Amino acid sequence: MTKIIDFQRRRAEHQEQLAIQQVRRMLDSGAVHIPTTDESFYVQRRKQVEPSTETGKNSRLRKERREVWRAAEATTRYWRARLDMEHAISMVVMYGTDEAKLHPEYDQSNHMKMVDKYREMLVRQLLTPAPDSNAVVWKKAAFERRDHLHTDVKPERIERAIAADEEWLATHPTKRTNSETMARRRAFKEAMRKRIREVAASRNLSEQQIKPALTLKHHHIGLFCDQYGVQLEWLLEGRGRMFENDPIELGPNMTGTEFATVVSELPIAAQREIAALMREMTKGKP
Repeated sequence: MTKIIDFQRRRAEHQEQLAIQQVRRMLDSGAVHIPTTDESFYVQRRKQVEPSTETGKNSRLRKERREVWRAAEATTRYWRARLDMEHAISMVVMYGTDEAKLHPEYDQSNHMKMVDKYREMLVRQLLTPAPDSNAVVWKKAAFERRDHLHTDVKPERIERAIAADEEWLATHPTKRTNSETMARRRAFKEAMRKRIREVAASRNLSEQQIKPALTLKHHHIGLFCDQYGVQLEWLLEGRGRMFENDPIELGPNMTGTEFATVVSELPIAAQREIAALMREMTKGKP
């Protein structure tokens, strides 16, 4: 008996598998919305992305420093609080107040041990790299108060640590200079005007017709997109399709909305498979 092969079904299954494979490669695109007939949810795949700008990298380095600094600061505050409490207890014991009965095992010899511990933690914080200018101000104030006295750390060492902090902070800014900001803004505007001229070339528009849009004012940009069917995301960022009527092509340059549209047109079984895959990939992540 001759076996009948359903080529259309085979072709549809093959295209479905290709689409799933392509979607797998798109899962690094951030927040992805996958609508289905019985569920609709957002999945945000959080991952540590290395900053692309120098100021972004500097912010991460400062954050790492800040965690170490806060730990040192917490320890110093703890021993300062312990020392203050020890002094308060010694006073109520000395004057025989009712509160002294709460501390029948008070040992005055522990006082100097706590003083030494507090001084040790204070000096350790002074030598901890400063994450910002406020930490440097604190260090300078503590040094001026001579809080480092009665320790085995020389003043020169603390002064070198403060100088190193100031140098490091100066070479690791977290904000762009005015010239950098202006350069980025200028590059953004030039890129937008270039895309507007691309639209004009494809639609045979005159310079007079695109003149309002070239001002880059919000109102004119909105009218330009509505009048000529231009995708706003493409005009602003160069991502996705140029025109709303263009076919969607699955690729790294597509927008999140286009990605969701592609996924929503897949069979329900394929959507659920993709959803399960994304849940698996984000399992155990906040």
